[in-house]
Amino acid sequence: STSTLTFPGSSPTQPARLAPHIAPLLPTTVQIRPLLPAMADPGGSQRTALLAAASLFPVPDGATFSYGTAGFRADGSTMAPAVCRAGIVAALRSVKLGGAAVGLVITASHNPVGDNGVKIVDADGGMMSQAWEPFSDALANAPTPDALLQLVLQFAKDEGITLGGAHSAQVLLARDTRPTGEYLLDVATKGISAIVGSVALDMGILTTPQLHWMVRNKNRGLKASEADYFTQITESFRSFVIPARVISHGEHCIIC
Repeated sequence: STSTLTFPGSSPTQPARLAPHIAPLLPTTVQIRPLLPAMADPGGSQRTALLAAASLFPVPDGATFSYGTAGFRADGSTMAPAVCRAGIVAALRSVKLGGAAVGLVITASHNPVGDNGVKIVDADGGMMSQAWEPFSDALANAPTPDALLQLVLQFAKDEGITLGGAHSAQVLLARDTRPTGEYLLDVATKGISAIVGSVALDMGILTTPQLHWMVRNKNRGLKASEADYFTQITESFRSFVIPARVISHGEHCIIC
């Protein structure tokens, strides 16, 4: 197979100059390429954090996770690896967007109570960009900690994401009341923390639409608590109902 060595000062058009005593020892199949940009090598603390998080929650043999419209979903007892790695994705997304808040909710919606899942909310309050779904799948199914590390480094290079804490990130967390929810929320926090400089904010037990609203409002500089959510709901309903006129027609009433 072809080996690849990297030497400082090399380029595709100008190979590095090798010392006379080294060149004869290299096989003829060696290819020389330039070093990766510095942003792909964030330093020891970032590498250590990613490897540690991946080691805590290894992917079970035979398991396959796939991110769709509903995020990752499966039996709650098997979700830890996917949830941890979704935390990494959410933190990376926030860094990519300049530190804007991103959401992560632990829920399986209408699925049976034994199931659970994880879904990422983008900074505009909508679903995570579909362009990031292939990376999410690859990361969730990375078979080893080192494979996960290499995926993150390559993706960061491709997306122009600077790792190592140079830019902060914030992820708003929420969960439903499923038995595995509290545990998986802690798992998500560990994944988020694997990106140096990231902060996880626990917003409590919420519905998914509530978290979407909170993320959107926070990034618009507006109030974004659960109480603020219900205040806006009631005020919107009041503004809809108060101007209405009720016209009675026998047993029927018309609101107009």
